[in-house]
Amino acid sequence: MHKRTNRLVVAALLVAAGIAGGFFVFAAHVKSAAALASGSDISTRLDRMIATAGDIASAQQAYVAPGQPDQPWRERSAALLQQFADDAAAMRPHLRSADAARVVEDIGRGLRTLLTIDSNARQDLQDAQNLLAADLVFSQGRDTVSSLVATIRGLKAAEQQTSTSQYASLERQQWIVLGSVATIWIVGLMLLIPGAGRAAAAATPTQRTFLTIQTEHAGEPATAAINLTAAADVCASLARISDTAALPEVLERAAAVLDARGIIVWMGAGEELFPALAYGYDDHFISRLGPIPRNAENATADAWRSGKMRTVAGDGTHGAVATPLAGMSGCVGVFAAEVRHGRENDLATQAVAVMIAAQLASVVSAWPAGSSVAPAEITNSGLIAASGGA
Repeated sequence: MHKRTNRLVVAALLVAAGIAGGFFVFAAHVKSAAALASGSDISTRLDRMIATAGDIASAQQAYVAPGQPDQPWRERSAALLQQFADDAAAMRPHLRSADAARVVEDIGRGLRTLLTIDSNARQDLQDAQNLLAADLVFSQGRDTVSSLVATIRGLKAAEQQTSTSQYASLERQQWIVLGSVATIWIVGLMLLIPGAGRAAAAATPTQRTFLTIQTEHAGEPATAAINLTAAADVCASLARISDTAALPEVLERAAAVLDARGIIVWMGAGEELFPALAYGYDDHFISRLGPIPRNAENATADAWRSGKMRTVAGDGTHGAVATPLAGMSGCVGVFAAEVRHGRENDLATQAVAVMIAAQLASVVSAWPAGSSVAPAEITNSGLIAASGGA
């Protein structure tokens, strides 16, 4: 009865973690969509203000030009100045960049200067000082409009950068939550497997520190235990990475977790995969690898096309797993690991490879395409490279 109760509690926790993770991901997705919509709306408003500023300059220059009927242009200038002021006031609450408040004050000062110039030019025209009015509009007025346009364009660039950063942060949070929920489910399911609880209870205190999985195949050597705590730490490190320069060190730790001889991260560019990052292979070996066409008959290309993990049976020494890097916009590449001791058939190793690939997909983006060169003839030790391997 006690064991059954524990299993029900674990199952309930797994369901709760899945529901909570789903709600968080949905909420983050809604916020991401709202951030993109808000950024687009702000860009549209700022573009309209830039166009209005140009129209104001044209209208002012028209009513001081000799031979032009000034009354219609005066009315248009007044209407455009009012429209500019209304757009600036309506836009202000939606701005999110750090210097938005200061920039809006600069825009307000520029608008007040433009209003003063317009008023003085009108007064000069009433006093028959047409040359003074024209000089005021074509010098100070034009300079003020140019300064306003430059300020608004700078604000637009800052707002676009803020919107992009917010979207990227929300997307990363979604991947962190998905990775955490996946880890919780793997651990929970192992606890629910009959016999796993007895094995954990019989372990020493030191052994209980790590939840391990061991799979044996008939006629094959027993697969060494995989350390899920270390795997979770690798996923957490990937989630915290903000610069791809830190990836090689994390790939080294990932190789230790997977018992991998080497790892290559293939990134898609057009219709080909290119080796973007690697661990365990020297630079000469990597330089010999050519791009892999999308329609190639090997596990790496197949994983890229299908979006599903593919494995390559070992030849007594090394096998391979090829796991797709699935992002929001689809599969962007493949995480390929050349594993030892029959791990390509180990379900725990496959699950951990999926977790690492999911986190890695949120860090890397499509790698710039290199020049296409003919793939070199790779020996069987390069199982995960350009030949029939992963």
